[in-house]
Amino acid sequence: MKNLLNTLFLFLLMGLPITGLWAETQPTLEFRQVTIVLGNESGSVEKRVAELLRNRILEKSTIQISITQENPSPTANGLVVLLGRPESHTSIQAQFHQNRIPALTDLAPGNEGFLLKQLGPKLLLAAGIDDRGCLYAAGELLRQLYFGKDFIRIPASLHIRTAPAFEIRGTQFGQSGVAKSLAKVRDWTDAETQRVILDYALAGANTFSVDKGPMVDFIQSFGLMTQGGFGANTAPEIRNPAWKAFESIGREGYVCPSVPAARDYMLQKFEEFAKTSPSYDLLKFHGGDGGGCECDRCDPYGLTFIQLVEDMAHLFHKYHPQTKIYFTNQKFDNADDEAIFNFLREKPRDWLWAWGYGPGSDATTWQPGHRQTHRMDLFRYPGFGPYGLYPQEINRQMPPQHRLLYYNELTHWKYAQHAYIQMYPRADKNGDLPPHWGHDIYERRPDQFLTQVYNRLTFYAWPKHYHRVFNDLMRHGIGDITHSSGNHDHFNQWMWQRLLWNPRATVEQVVAEYAKNWFGPEAAPQMAMAIFQMEENLEEIPGKPLPEKEGILSYYQLVTEAGKVMPENWKKDNWLWRMYLQKGALDRYTQLMVSQQLNLQQEIEELLRSQPKNRVSNSVLQQGLQKLQAIHHESPEMVALKSLAFQLGEESNALFGTRSEGLYNLEHDFIGLGWLDRQLRRALSAEGKQREEFLSMITDYDNPGEGGQYDNLGTANHAPNVVFGYPYDHGQPYVPQMLSEGNRPSQRSMHFTQDESQGVTLHYRDLDPDAQYKVRFTLVRPWYQERYAMRMNQKSETIFADDQVLAQDLELPLQMSDHFTFEIPANLTKDGELSIRFQNAADVANGDRVSVEQWRNSGGWGTLVSEVWLIRE
Repeated sequence: MKNLLNTLFLFLLMGLPITGLWAETQPTLEFRQVTIVLGNESGSVEKRVAELLRNRILEKSTIQISITQENPSPTANGLVVLLGRPESHTSIQAQFHQNRIPALTDLAPGNEGFLLKQLGPKLLLAAGIDDRGCLYAAGELLRQLYFGKDFIRIPASLHIRTAPAFEIRGTQFGQSGVAKSLAKVRDWTDAETQRVILDYALAGANTFSVDKGPMVDFIQSFGLMTQGGFGANTAPEIRNPAWKAFESIGREGYVCPSVPAARDYMLQKFEEFAKTSPSYDLLKFHGGDGGGCECDRCDPYGLTFIQLVEDMAHLFHKYHPQTKIYFTNQKFDNADDEAIFNFLREKPRDWLWAWGYGPGSDATTWQPGHRQTHRMDLFRYPGFGPYGLYPQEINRQMPPQHRLLYYNELTHWKYAQHAYIQMYPRADKNGDLPPHWGHDIYERRPDQFLTQVYNRLTFYAWPKHYHRVFNDLMRHGIGDITHSSGNHDHFNQWMWQRLLWNPRATVEQVVAEYAKNWFGPEAAPQMAMAIFQMEENLEEIPGKPLPEKEGILSYYQLVTEAGKVMPENWKKDNWLWRMYLQKGALDRYTQLMVSQQLNLQQEIEELLRSQPKNRVSNSVLQQGLQKLQAIHHESPEMVALKSLAFQLGEESNALFGTRSEGLYNLEHDFIGLGWLDRQLRRALSAEGKQREEFLSMITDYDNPGEGGQYDNLGTANHAPNVVFGYPYDHGQPYVPQMLSEGNRPSQRSMHFTQDESQGVTLHYRDLDPDAQYKVRFTLVRPWYQERYAMRMNQKSETIFADDQVLAQDLELPLQMSDHFTFEIPANLTKDGELSIRFQNAADVANGDRVSVEQWRNSGGWGTLVSEVWLIRE
């Protein structure tokens, strides 16, 4: 009773419904033997489902379980499960008649639905309206079972009649390149890949994105659907410069469809693809992200693209007439979309089934992918917020025979469609920015320390945010085939499939079901709390840096406690629990390391404050430098956490080829100790007032002094005097080499402008007209990867005080920031105001339209500044 009360308390504390938990305290039936009875006319899918059900039960309980053909009077001991479609199973038909059970229809329960009903103490009905309904009935039965070591229990009053809410419910599958290269995992076997497919299918998925090969046959053998894909202008094998496309960020491997020879080549290439292609249920043509062409001949590219896709669709239907064709408008702009709308309205386009909506498709959010124009007219009334505005508009503009199908991205935790944007959105090509009421989705930021440890493709779960995204978006479409780049997004993808089945489920219900399904009822309360806590831990919380987040330790303790109460038949091969605990150990290790570095910084600052600034000795400075050399010492707790994480990583890799890449990326300068080291060395070699200034910046960094003002530029930072410019997103999200970790966090974030005529601008008011001022800047410029560096010629900027030049073509230091100080002419502040303005170098953002757009899209900057101190002397 005490354990039950504790569990109830945990659920109430989380706000979780206790109905599912209470069901386990209600009457149950216990069995040590199960007979799965198929119909005499059962097809191959029903037989495969029966084998799958048997195998999944035996993974956790060593009961006796057999599969037989139906017998009008089953005499088997234990639980008898009548599994199959009624039309192939006379025993199921008899039970429907005998118990006056309404027949399964297209509306009750609905397409792909099932009935799961306990008919007596030993008889269970698992009837599917079709083959997939039988598979989903097996999935629900597995979620309802309690698995003991050598027995199972089932609710005595089990009765579920249900069907999915959305027509298309799918995802991608496989291991990520990050997992293989950074986490150093082994390759999955074919059986493990098949297991992942079936895990999502048991949760309700019906469609899988797949290339040619044996997995196509495997997916179809369970009655599931397959999706193929083709890039309409993708041709990495072509090296003819005359055929080259001008892709939005300058990527290679694409041809321009407006070059007749290139277009003909793509049609020939596609026909070869069609001839040898499986008969996919769906075929997707992606428009961008990578792909597309920005050249004037293709403008508007949307029309060029959709006309080419139409020709390709006719070719494909020549070989596969039943395949449904759709496209995505990723990275298209307003003119591209309008051209497609007009094209679809000209006449019936019977070859097209749906409009696909993926990363970069949304004309009302400023997500990475850099859509270049936005539908500002749709913001007049917010409705349910920005996510749903454009899907609603697409449905309004499309002919009614076409559908809207999503390709949502749930796989990256930062710099992605619905992920942390990391930095505030930049203005689009028209200078437009999102309205104030939609800022919340851009102000969500990753924890600034955890983001240094974990890759974009890291293990994570986001229940609350993705539940919000789902409810804002999915009401406008017929379903989703989500983008997944690995197995690290396990919870997100599983939750999405469950919501596609039942969109009315609360986030608490979905998390509770996930926790019970993957960790068992004993560990479910702790794991559910941990999943919610993980989402909170990942986010940057203003005023509460990582060392102050109590949730880091509580998450680790919750997952640890879950492992203690988890029965051995659940725990022995539970790779997923090991991944959650790895995450907890690595987060806690990172928290302790950041705390250690902050304590060291404070120690050195206190050491310097122990003497007057004009009398700090060389020996004190040497002591500070010596302390910095000892920073890599690990506490006993850190050693234990790292050891545990590596042990768990070995186990999860052995069990299922998965491991956290963070294990191999723990050593970081999180807070800018490199800057502190440099500042101490500079002070050591300086004298007099210059030494005092170096030391003042260490002990009182952001203090501009009496009558002065400090602006910390960048997202969510206090920069009250900035009147033009916006936070810099680096073009590439926190590529480690872009900026040195030796920079302090405030030095790593900044404001910038692109090709606008006005650069970053600060405007000061209420200045002392009789005072003398000087201004200090922190400046740094990023390094670019080779594929972007070719067009990044910006290195310098000119700085104005009002209309007077303070610095002409001042070169910004590369990767490691530095400070630049200038005197302000006294006459400029006589009116109590001052404008500081930056201007880009003359040769920056020049050239043809396409070149400038590619420069903008890949992170080009015209002016750039991190921090500004206005100091009254």
